[in-house]
Amino acid sequence: MSISSEQHLTAAEYALGLLPPEQAQAFAQQMSQNPELHDAYVYWSERFASLSDEWPDQIPPAHIKAQLLEAIESEEHTPATSIKARSSKPQPLWAMAAAMILAIGLWLVWPNGFEADYQTHLAATDVTLTVDVLVDTDSQQVRVVPLEGTVAEQGDYELWVAVGEGAPISLGVLDLTHTTTYSLQSDWMRGLSNAHMAISLEPKGGSLTGQPTGPVLAVADTMTL
Repeated sequence: MSISSEQHLTAAEYALGLLPPEQAQAFAQQMSQNPELHDAYVYWSERFASLSDEWPDQIPPAHIKAQLLEAIESEEHTPATSIKARSSKPQPLWAMAAAMILAIGLWLVWPNGFEADYQTHLAATDVTLTVDVLVDTDSQQVRVVPLEGTVAEQGDYELWVAVGEGAPISLGVLDLTHTTTYSLQSDWMRGLSNAHMAISLEPKGGSLTGQPTGPVLAVADTMTL
């Protein structure tokens, strides 16, 4: 059983504590009966926790703490939106929190100007391998985030994208040791709203034919963020 894109987003909202109490309780009940839903929640919890590693630690201005304490101690709690930042320089951690707004979809903002508008979450079933692929169509950049897995014992894992009914296009051999970002000048980025990605096991160095030749280990639709 595979969960839907909508369920993935609900898991993200649950991880951020954005669901109303009744919906959160219902989702928790669903997780107890659906291991894949629970795995999605664990994934998003770890993903959001890791985002703080992208920014250096910084102590917020003293007036922020003072206003928070005043709001907590007052009989009439002040909405968080009324707390004013008096510093002219934006604070990375507060900017990160603002970027985690889930409405229709999930908008991921990364350092160095990378702003993903498409995401594909690929999880293999027969081997331990989980990868996130993020695409910024404006800058024509692809970011591959290995979440779980090690180098293949025989051959290499290769990443593919297919738009509509078109033939798979290689995005290169996966490097599972760290997150990689690279630029691509490709027309297929315009069709990501109707696309899916896949990972196959290929000979060392990747497929020799330009098409998948080995077993396909993971396939997932591309999600709009």
